[in-house]
Amino acid sequence: MAEVASDLEIRKKGLSILFKTLGEVDAMRFLSQITYEKRDYLKLQEELFKGMTVDEIYKRAKEHFEKK
Repeated sequence: MAEVASDLEIRKKGLSILFKTLGEVDAMRFLSQITYEKRDYLKLQEELFKGMTVDEIYKRAKEHFEKK
């Protein structure tokens, strides 16, 4: 019989799949849409990229898409 994954393991796997499939920004947008808390997407994006230059954001995005 297969072992039952804990709730924490399921959340970790789910988040990993979301981030790999959708990327950081779209995964955050998705999560904000399915939670009951009202969130400001622009504020989330601002926090996610806080302290990063446009070049750094571009470099991370490019590396992410090259992995796919």
